[in-house]
Amino acid sequence: MLAKGVAPNVFTYCTLIDGFCKVGDIVRAYKLFEEMIVKGVTPDVFTYNSLIDGFCKVGDLVGAFKLLDEMLAKGVAPNVITYSTLISGVCRVGNMDKAFELFNEMIKLGLTPNVLTYTCLIDGCCKQGNLGMACKLIEEMIEKDLKPNAFTYNCIIHSRLADGQWNGAIRIFSEMINNGVKPDVVTFTSLIDFLCKHDQWKSAIKIFSEMINNGVKPNVITFTSLIDSLCKNGQTCEAKKIVILMKERAEKPDVVTYSSILNGLILEGHFSEAVELFQSMVQEGIKPDLHIYSILINGYCKNEQIDEAMNRLEEMQKKGVSPNVVTYSILLDAFFKKQDIDGVKDILSRMGNQGIPLNTACQDILINGVANWKGNENLAEFIKSIDVVKSSL
Repeated sequence: MLAKGVAPNVFTYCTLIDGFCKVGDIVRAYKLFEEMIVKGVTPDVFTYNSLIDGFCKVGDLVGAFKLLDEMLAKGVAPNVITYSTLISGVCRVGNMDKAFELFNEMIKLGLTPNVLTYTCLIDGCCKQGNLGMACKLIEEMIEKDLKPNAFTYNCIIHSRLADGQWNGAIRIFSEMINNGVKPDVVTFTSLIDFLCKHDQWKSAIKIFSEMINNGVKPNVITFTSLIDSLCKNGQTCEAKKIVILMKERAEKPDVVTYSSILNGLILEGHFSEAVELFQSMVQEGIKPDLHIYSILINGYCKNEQIDEAMNRLEEMQKKGVSPNVVTYSILLDAFFKKQDIDGVKDILSRMGNQGIPLNTACQDILINGVANWKGNENLAEFIKSIDVVKSSL
C-alpha cells in the first residue's frame, strides 16, 4: 500500500489497531495509534474503542481511562461501546462501584445502555455473589424492551449453581426459554456439570438428551462431565457408550476424559482393559499427564504388579512428568504391603531427592506399615533415619 503511494487513512489504522488489540499485542497497537497522530490522521471513536478494549483485556485500566480522558479532551464523543467496554473492564476486577458509576455517567450523557452494557453488569454482580442485583438488572432490561441473550442468562444460572441453588437455576432456565432465548452449550453444560458433581447422573443424562434433541452440540466439557460422573458411580460401561457418541460427533476425548474412564475401569476391576485404553490413548497422540500416570500406577499396585508400576514411574519421569506426593504415596503403600524394605527406602529416597515432604497420608502409611511389619523390630528406627522422614517429623 505504502509502496504504491497510497497513504493509510483512519479506517486502515483502526483495522490494524483492532487486530493487534484482539491478539493482545497492545504495544504494537499503541505504536500505530501514535504513528497515525504524527501523520496527521485523526483517531475516531472506533479507534479509541479498540484501544480501550485492548487495554481493558490486558488489565491496564489506568491506560484505558487515560484514553477516555484523552478522547474527551480532543472532542471525540464516547459512545455506548466505549462505556460498555470500560464497565466490562472494571467488572472483570470486581470493582462494581466504579461499574455503576460509569453506568450512571453514560445515562447522564444521554447514552442508552444496551444488552452488552447490562450483561457486563449482570456478569459482574454474579461474580461478586450479588444475585439479587443481577436479577433486578434483568427485570430492568426487559422493562426497557432489551432482550437478554443466552450469555446474560448463563451468568445467573452459573451463579445460582455455584451457590448450590438448583431450583433457582432451573427457574432462570425456564424463564430463558419462555422469553424466547435458546439455551446454548454453556447453559446445558452448566446444568449437566452441577448434576454430575452431585452424583445425579440419571438426571444429567436426561438434560443431555434434551440438549441433543434441541440441536445443541455438546462440547468436550459436556461429555467429560457426564463420563466422569458415570465412572464414579460404577457405570463405566455407559460411560464408554458416551465416548463412542463423542467420537461420532467429532469431539475428540482429551486427557481429562481418558483419566475418568481409566479410573472407572480400575475401580470396577477391569485393569487389563484400562492398560489397553492407556496404550490406545498414547497411540492417538494424547500425552499422559501426572493424574493419568498416578491412576495407572495405582492400578498396577492394586493388581500386585509393582515392578510394572515402577516401570511407569521411570517412563513418566523420562517424559518430563514429575511424580508428586500422591504418586509416591501409592507406591510407598504398595511396598509396605509387600514388606519390601528396599522398595520403601527407594521411594523415600526419591521423595527426598525431589524435595517432596511427607504429607499426612504418607505419615499414616509409614505408621501403619511399620506397625504391621512382621519380624523387624528395628524397622521404625531405620525409617526414622531416612532424611525425608526426619525432615517431616
